[in-house]
Amino acid sequence: MALAAVDRLADALTGYRAFHATHADLLRRLGRSAESRAAYDAAIALGGNAAETAYLTRRRDQLTRSR
Repeated sequence: MALAAVDRLADALTGYRAFHATHADLLRRLGRSAESRAAYDAAIALGGNAAETAYLTRRRDQLTRSR
């Protein structure tokens, strides 16, 4: 249900880092690792501060190790 709600916002929030990070987390929780990884990559590519980038990179890299 949450993923569907977030997906409906995709067109309006495509350039918003938090959208991609949220999308990535929801996909991760559903076990959709490849899609989650792509969403983390999108969030990381949008820039931001070093701490946020490091956090998102760690979350993305955990997908590689756990799946």
